[in-house]
Amino acid sequence: MNKILFIVMLFTLSHSLYAVDKNPIEFENPEQEQRYKMLIDELRCVVCQNQSVGDSNAELAQDIRELVRNQIRAGESNQQITDFMVERYGEFVLYNPPLNTKNYVLWYGPLALLLLAFIMLVYFIRRHAKTTATPPSLTDEERLKINEVLKK
Repeated sequence: MNKILFIVMLFTLSHSLYAVDKNPIEFENPEQEQRYKMLIDELRCVVCQNQSVGDSNAELAQDIRELVRNQIRAGESNQQITDFMVERYGEFVLYNPPLNTKNYVLWYGPLALLLLAFIMLVYFIRRHAKTTATPPSLTDEERLKINEVLKK
């Protein structure tokens, strides 16, 4: 009985949940629908933070999908739509924010941390090599003492 319950739970938890569009509106042509899908996958849900607007079930994501849909139907370009979203929600709404002075840390931070980690690694390896240097070679007298101790 426990095995069956475990399998049922595993099956139900393994399926991903997809966002359901509460107000589906048909587009005039397939190109608009394709643009819509591309845009909602490029915009990040501000509430969920690691989901695209297309994958999120949050109410804000539903509102953003509605805004994008209405702007596409109004004939606005992709750039105009993304500019509007950035103006309204900030650059965080973009999965690939542009490179500018506001977000240098976002783009170059990981590289700087990697470089710092490499420098620290080299420093600690050199420090360890200095503190564990090999002793000078043994004299003949020391070798005889060691051999005597090992023979006993």
